[in-house]
Amino acid sequence: MLETLIIFISINILILISYNYLSKIVNVYDFPNKRKIHKVKTPIIGGVILLINFISLSILFKFGAIDKFTIGVVFEKELNYFLFSLFSVLIFLIGFIDDKIDIKPNLKLFCLALLISFIQYFDNSILITEIRFSFTENSINLGKYSFLFTALCFLLFINACNMFDGINLQSCLYYLSLSIYLFSLDSQNLLLIVLMISLFIICILNSKGKIFIGDGGVFLCSFVLAYFTIRYYNIDSIHYSDKIFILMMVPGIDMFRLFIFRLLKNKNPFEPDNSHIHHILLERFTYLQTILIIFLLVNIPIILTIFNVSSLLIILIYLITYFILTKNHLKKG
Repeated sequence: MLETLIIFISINILILISYNYLSKIVNVYDFPNKRKIHKVKTPIIGGVILLINFISLSILFKFGAIDKFTIGVVFEKELNYFLFSLFSVLIFLIGFIDDKIDIKPNLKLFCLALLISFIQYFDNSILITEIRFSFTENSINLGKYSFLFTALCFLLFINACNMFDGINLQSCLYYLSLSIYLFSLDSQNLLLIVLMISLFIICILNSKGKIFIGDGGVFLCSFVLAYFTIRYYNIDSIHYSDKIFILMMVPGIDMFRLFIFRLLKNKNPFEPDNSHIHHILLERFTYLQTILIIFLLVNIPIILTIFNVSSLLIILIYLITYFILTKNHLKKG
């Protein structure tokens, strides 16, 4: 494990030093416009950095540099890992192509739904078959609806995270927080270790506005973390579905508000605008204050969950806080 850690720290330090060279090779940039906050064209290579790390890990497994197929309890067998790796790359490519040529929202959603359906078909270890709650002994057996429900969970989370990606550090810190929480459940998961190392490097570059994570990075990270979360739920490392809701409610609730807000205005719910949580906060707070607020919105519920505070109480407190922060915008709407 120590040798692997040293290898990936070295890989990411090299990326940190040579990110300009990598940016020129990838040649995908985000250009400023009236809706966007940044003022100069910025390389979109966060997803490529993540992919380099994941591919490097797969190569080490393939050629036996890592003695044992030990990546925690997430994968039942090597076939599951192969399918996970394959579909991670394909989902990244959808986001990467979108970064490059701007795919229409409906086509993007269709492609994601198709890929997620395929991986569920071949890997039923990620199917959610039962919904358990911490506040009642009753549970919901999904039966024949498990396939559809699981696909919907993946799609909602990926799209919520895509909408949540707004200002520097916003998405990176959220993914890092979620990764650290999942790592606390399974400290042998090498993929999570590699993910945290690469996210840390992305955070350094993104905090200075040097790079963006992009749709490729958002799609890849969201899929990986959703996959792990479902697996930990299915093997009972995460006992209750409301705990998962708390982990994912910050981007999820904001997406729900945006959908309602846009539909009421007869807009396509997938079309971008300036109504996201970070836009609303930036009207009242500085950038650093906005990032701090979002960081606290993400991490305080997670910390309360670790200390076994009632899920219903955590969700209620969050909803009240969220309403207070967005009420002026809701009135304008």
